[in-house]
Amino acid sequence: MQKMEQFYVDLLGFTLLERTADYFTIAVGESRMTFEKMPSKMPKQYHFALNIPSNLFQQAKIWVEEHVGLLDSEGQDEVYFEFLKAYACYFYDPEGNIVELIARQEINPKHAEVNFSVEQVLHIGEINLTSDDIQTIAEKLKKYAINPIANKEIQLDGLNFLGNYEDGANILLGPSGRLWYFSNKKAVISPISIEIDEALQLNMDEEGQLKLLQL
Repeated sequence: MQKMEQFYVDLLGFTLLERTADYFTIAVGESRMTFEKMPSKMPKQYHFALNIPSNLFQQAKIWVEEHVGLLDSEGQDEVYFEFLKAYACYFYDPEGNIVELIARQEINPKHAEVNFSVEQVLHIGEINLTSDDIQTIAEKLKKYAINPIANKEIQLDGLNFLGNYEDGANILLGPSGRLWYFSNKKAVISPISIEIDEALQLNMDEEGQLKLLQL
């Protein structure tokens, strides 16, 4: 917990909102992210993306390289996703979580600043749900109008992007064992709680079972 707080607050500069012996919460633009203490032997692996201004991607890459170092794949340290119209780069935090900065060219606003810092982070743009019961979870989310982007078919053995393109935020739903982009780490079923618009809470347990709670 101490290393994680030092990384996100002291090194990267995110604002600390709350801290106890068991968790701490930071401001991520308009979003909030809480890191909670878990048993060290519990398998876990998380990926999340942070939306940044559409015109500051190259500046953000320089900032990441100066602070933590960029991940690369086959000699490349960035990727362009055509279906999202977005540029992305990646780095690890102390727990080995895969953090992404994503600049959606059609959705994310531009920023007048010429340099990048965490103050320009807009909000959480992606966060993953990993389970080996993809179809059941997809059906549960469908009841709350959380569907695959562009109404694509659910892929049971691949990564599914759920949510509306126009919202600039997606839940990623995929099976365990698949490699994350720009990483040699495999997706692991991990407990997580996601709160959407102060209206809906998604709670996944260590078995990959999902419960939804209307707030």
